[in-house]
Amino acid sequence: MMRIGFLPSDFNPMILMLGEAEDIRALSGVLRRFARDRVDVTFGELAFCHVTGADVLLTAAGTPGVHACDQRPFLWRVPPDLAAGFADRLEDLAEPGRVAGSEQLDCGTEDGIAVTVSRGEYTDDFLDRG
Repeated sequence: MMRIGFLPSDFNPMILMLGEAEDIRALSGVLRRFARDRVDVTFGELAFCHVTGADVLLTAAGTPGVHACDQRPFLWRVPPDLAAGFADRLEDLAEPGRVAGSEQLDCGTEDGIAVTVSRGEYTDDFLDRG
């Protein structure tokens, strides 16, 4: 199960996604479908995801990056071509011979909230801190 949560910070806030190889492959597939079909995705509605706190909505509309909205999920705005590149990077992270690692899925914005996908580098207690 991919565990997703927000880690607030004055300097490096992030949405952290923790998973094993099969979860990361599934996330890669979601990003590939999103790049192809351009249909919004709510992570809390995906069978392989468990979201702690505010949900995350993947969308192509608007300025790229992660945006926090009052009384709504985080909006992760990703251009479709960039989503396909993220999918490639996650497939590498999910390789069977790779024990641990992480990818920061950056939309090229310097300010804001990062999205980090981790395999074996963080523990679930990081999500309990948010």
